[in-house]
Amino acid sequence: GWGYDDLLPYFRRSEHNEAIFDDFHGQGGPLNVSGLRTGNPFHEVFLQAAREVDYPLTDDFNGAQQEGCGVYQVTQKNGERWSVARGYLLPHLGVRPNLEVRTRVTVLRVLFEGRRAVGVECLQDGRRVTLRARAEVLLCAGALQTPQLLQLSGVGPAAHLQSRGVPVVHDLAGVGGNLQDHPDFIFAYQAKSLDLVGLTPRGFARTARELRRYARDRRGAITSNFAEAGAFLKTDPSLPAPDLQLHFVVSIAEDHARKLHLAHGYSCHVCLLRPRSRGTVRLRDGDPLSAPDIDPAFLDHPDDLEQMVKGFRMTQRLMDAPSLARWRTKDLFTEGVRSDDEVRAVLRARVDSVYHPVGTCRMGHDADAVVDAQLRVHGLDGLRVVDASVMPTVVGGNTNAPVVAIAEKAVDLIRARVH
Repeated sequence: GWGYDDLLPYFRRSEHNEAIFDDFHGQGGPLNVSGLRTGNPFHEVFLQAAREVDYPLTDDFNGAQQEGCGVYQVTQKNGERWSVARGYLLPHLGVRPNLEVRTRVTVLRVLFEGRRAVGVECLQDGRRVTLRARAEVLLCAGALQTPQLLQLSGVGPAAHLQSRGVPVVHDLAGVGGNLQDHPDFIFAYQAKSLDLVGLTPRGFARTARELRRYARDRRGAITSNFAEAGAFLKTDPSLPAPDLQLHFVVSIAEDHARKLHLAHGYSCHVCLLRPRSRGTVRLRDGDPLSAPDIDPAFLDHPDDLEQMVKGFRMTQRLMDAPSLARWRTKDLFTEGVRSDDEVRAVLRARVDSVYHPVGTCRMGHDADAVVDAQLRVHGLDGLRVVDASVMPTVVGGNTNAPVVAIAEKAVDLIRARVH
């Protein structure tokens, strides 16, 4: 029930696509999807560079043909971010009597009576609060905190829980294992173009002009998602699907913009879509307020490093194409990196997360599986997981839309139980 044909209706149900009308996209759904409104001429620079190195082009990464270079669609409406909360939650606040949202609340653990989940214990305004469930508890805390919460509740590898002083409710070995994420490397360059975002006097003046344009037309640089263009590419033409994703960013990106540069420039992420490395999420201790120990195990499998070397070379070739190279004035991270050993060294030093963690409560029927095809936690009653942690393997792209599709399908699964 989780194949491509099974899930496509849920992708379509969630979407309202302003620009593409075909069997791969939906209209009328809560999530508004539109084309970019930046009008940035650097889109064409990127696409011309792709033509120069004979990489294919595509108008729709989510259609019949994923492979190619192109400009991303975005979850925006009228030039504003259209988040899942904005599409699914905010329209119903104060309207539906069966919906209550509490903020600044930390869930401490799931409560059990025997093997049945009956509620959760939370910390709210400094007090411990118990919330009882009439039917089921749904965990939607993501691939890092859902396994943490299960382990804090006594559900997970028994030996690990005992070592952290947590009483074991249910010995479930797979909780917190199988962590997968797309390992990501960033090329970055200083460049001589005001069409690229930069922390300079001329850049600030441009931003002031763009703010006025945005207020007037809801268009321009203020509507940017920064990763405006990109690609899905194959390191081997014989592969059935792309194994690399590129995000072309109209600014200098380092440490996900935590480290800023006083210059204009552009960047390009390259991430490996189907890594073989597997990490873990484990409790640091039995305190629910402690962050978990997260080990993504990037490049732990030797094949991942060698695939990333190929991805590095393919992305470098695109970045060195004349249409892009003519703009750059400085290579920030890869200057002088030539040999494969030098590439491996810079990858080991700089590969990072692209924030696509999945798999830590994976679906299946073997001993290490955590949930079944109905998203129910094995061996327990009244408890489901509805987030990216249920994915057995990481998807070949961004994880936001697939998680929405999982949630849409979960609605039907729960309704089938109720009705």
